[in-house]
Amino acid sequence: MRGKARVAAASREAQARGITAGMAIAESRALAADLALLPWDDERVARAALEVTTALLAASPRVAWDGTHGHADARRHGEGVWWMDAAGLGSEVKLAQKLVAVAGALGFGPPRAGIADSAVAAYAASYGGRTAARPRIVPPGADARYLAPFPVTLLDLDDDLAETLRSLGLTTLGQLAALEADEVEARFGPEGLAAHRLARGLDTRGPTTPRDEALPVVEVELGGPVATAEPLLFALKGALASLSEALRTRGLAAREITLSLQLDDGTTAVRAVRPARPTSYSDALFDHCRLALEGWRLPEPATALRLAAAVTVPASGEQGDLLAPRWADPAALAAAFDRIRGSEGADAVTVPEVREGHLPEDGGAWVADTDARTHARADARMHRPIESVSAALRILSAPTPVRVRLGRSGLAAFKHGDSWHDVAEWCGPERLVPRWWRHDTPGPAGEPGGPRDYYTARTADGTLWLLRRDVPSREWLVEGWWD
Repeated sequence: MRGKARVAAASREAQARGITAGMAIAESRALAADLALLPWDDERVARAALEVTTALLAASPRVAWDGTHGHADARRHGEGVWWMDAAGLGSEVKLAQKLVAVAGALGFGPPRAGIADSAVAAYAASYGGRTAARPRIVPPGADARYLAPFPVTLLDLDDDLAETLRSLGLTTLGQLAALEADEVEARFGPEGLAAHRLARGLDTRGPTTPRDEALPVVEVELGGPVATAEPLLFALKGALASLSEALRTRGLAAREITLSLQLDDGTTAVRAVRPARPTSYSDALFDHCRLALEGWRLPEPATALRLAAAVTVPASGEQGDLLAPRWADPAALAAAFDRIRGSEGADAVTVPEVREGHLPEDGGAWVADTDARTHARADARMHRPIESVSAALRILSAPTPVRVRLGRSGLAAFKHGDSWHDVAEWCGPERLVPRWWRHDTPGPAGEPGGPRDYYTARTADGTLWLLRRDVPSREWLVEGWWD
């Protein structure tokens, strides 16, 4: 029986004709001669599961797809199983109502739901067909007693172990749980001991990692190794929406977020994300986290994503992106700037000013903004066509040394920080000498006054960089980039 090809999942029409998951192909063809066989696509299933997982974040900040240890009964009906952490979320009935809304938005039928201390008892509570609208709730501490009358087929057992238990008359979880653990391990091995623990309501599956209840945490099981950015960003956006909602509920804004990725080899990669100002606005947090991911070179594919609000401050009021259309109100901008001046000083609000300069870093400066200029600039921004906005050169506070790789056609790549950037096109050099008209004065900020060669380089991701090469030292540096 082990070597035979079997049905992994069946459509509703196939199920109506008696075909179930796990059935041999020959047996299924006997029930439906016109059966159409399609190859199992793990990647497609994982993508669909990730879509459901991300949607469920609207109901709970910690969701895990049981893609590895799916239950036999669920597989027979072509269903998926998700574990959700309901701790601290208030009413279980309200949680079930959120599940109904999420399932409806995805186009699925009403989900079955069960709530208990352990994952196995929660699954058993949904076993009888209870929908999320009316979930069965197992009382705290009663998981083992609740599981006792259920058949051992509730567990996803190996065929040999299931047959052995059946031959010994152990047909219910209560009978299995009544055995001594030492005897179970000696006779049935590690798999039998694992089944014995489940029968007693001891289950380590699901999103059960301890966490600090004081700060919001969101965890997402990706359902399988993810090596590309697209599905990771998809899950990140849903996770940040859930995290932002948790922050707003508690009246907090995030000053620092910890972004953790569980990798396929069991290790964890962690990076701190610090917004320019504390915020609970999900789009602003997503932009910062996306930049962190784009420059992150991971040794292994990611299998899980975790977001934690590491440092928070009380939120001062409604937050939003001042550049977004619904926030671009001149009066609101002026009022916001007035509050900043009142708390931080008259020169706390600055605006860029274009200047004539010999060197790129001399071509602009930040100057203190006055109340009248704020109104004028805000009003001009409201009525200025988008096409008239040119790119801004972002000059670094201090040029950063980089390693440059030259090819036959000139600039081929450069290493900025820990990442190499491939150069798609470039132009230069433009040789400039700082303050050449004054032989007794060094360059800006005390830099050497020797000649410099400036290059403009566009990398493969579309970013336009300003590079320079100091002629005397032959050192390459990044001056900035165009935004």
